[in-house]
Amino acid sequence: TIMPAETVPIIREGWEVLVRQLGIQKATRFVILLERGKGDTIQEIEQYWGNAGMEEIYGRVTAWKAGAK
Repeated sequence: TIMPAETVPIIREGWEVLVRQLGIQKATRFVILLERGKGDTIQEIEQYWGNAGMEEIYGRVTAWKAGAK
C-alpha cells in the first residue's frame, strides 16, 4: 500500500516518540502487537480513548506520567 506523502512525517514523529518514551525494544513490540491485533486490540484502544483529540490524549498521558513519578 502506498501512503500519501503527508502521512510519512506523522508516522516518523510517532515512531520517534514511541522510541523516546519506551525504548527501541518496547516500541517495536508495541507496533508488532498492534499489527497482530487488528481486531480486539484496535477496538480496545478505540474504546479507551473514544473521541478524544490529540491534545486531550497528550494531556491525559502527561498527567499520568507526572503521577507515576
